[in-house]
Amino acid sequence: MAMLILEHIQERARSITRRIGLADATDPRMLEAARIATDAGIAEICLVGDSAAIQKALRAAKIEAGSMAVVDPAEYCEMDGLATSFNTRLHQPMSQEDAISTIRKNPLLFGALLVSAGDIDGLLGGSLSTTGDIIRAALKGIGLAPGRTVLSSMFLMAFPSIEGFREEFTLGFGDCAVIPDPTPEQLRDIAIASSETYRTLTGNASRTALLSFSTKGSAVTSSTEKMIAATELLKHSGDLGFLFDGELQFDAAFVPSVAAKKAVGSSLEGKANVFIFPNLDAGNIGYKIAERLGMGQAVGPIMQGLAKPMNDLSRGTTVSEIVTMIAVTALQSVTAAQ
Repeated sequence: MAMLILEHIQERARSITRRIGLADATDPRMLEAARIATDAGIAEICLVGDSAAIQKALRAAKIEAGSMAVVDPAEYCEMDGLATSFNTRLHQPMSQEDAISTIRKNPLLFGALLVSAGDIDGLLGGSLSTTGDIIRAALKGIGLAPGRTVLSSMFLMAFPSIEGFREEFTLGFGDCAVIPDPTPEQLRDIAIASSETYRTLTGNASRTALLSFSTKGSAVTSSTEKMIAATELLKHSGDLGFLFDGELQFDAAFVPSVAAKKAVGSSLEGKANVFIFPNLDAGNIGYKIAERLGMGQAVGPIMQGLAKPMNDLSRGTTVSEIVTMIAVTALQSVTAAQ
């Protein structure tokens, strides 16, 4: 279903010039999405991987490469520089020869290093690769942004309008895909990163709620205390540029009338648009319920906390989802460059 926020993201991507790499570039879905994104001017596309295999896949899909570039690690002429950069991130550096061999055998790592070097502005993969492969390549090839302690994720949840019931709206859910049981310190980072991601993609200020089954001490468990501790850490993190509160039940964070009863004095006033879950169980279950019962379209997982953008796709992804994630990666690259 077409929604204004998804059109808005793609339109904003068209207004900038970003070169986005696609790994898993033998996947016909990736190639069709690359063609659409190129024709629509969403990004300049670079197909990353074995050149012969990619050309064969293009022919099978009856897609002309046109302005799309193909970058093969076996043919890349600046490999020494990438190998040196790669070695700086290893606990036990290897020889230059071994580093080059490792990079050439791993197109995801190669693509991540291209992002780090500035040859491309962002990388997208995962249609054929596992999330673990994507995360390892991102951390080894790009690394965390200064001040960040963890790589996390956020889903942008776009809900369509329903006549007579609701207008279209967009929420952020984090972390629903990466960290199984985050600590208070990690939750603080997830909240900050998710708020920045939401603002980057929607253009709107975030109002961030740290969720629990408890509101303002109505229950006391290790889980509720963790969310309280994370909220306190946010309070001592300086001027973050967004409103936040916790620990809150979802209705106290999202429904003003409930907030007026359960969370008197909350800065969010029941108008939160970014939600931070206490663990991966809650986050993953929550976004899937919102997707299937609330008719929300889940965009992501959008990886955050990296110095430069690299994103993951579900292996069940669709062409339209890949096109949207190309635009998302392009917008993230603008923030990373600032």
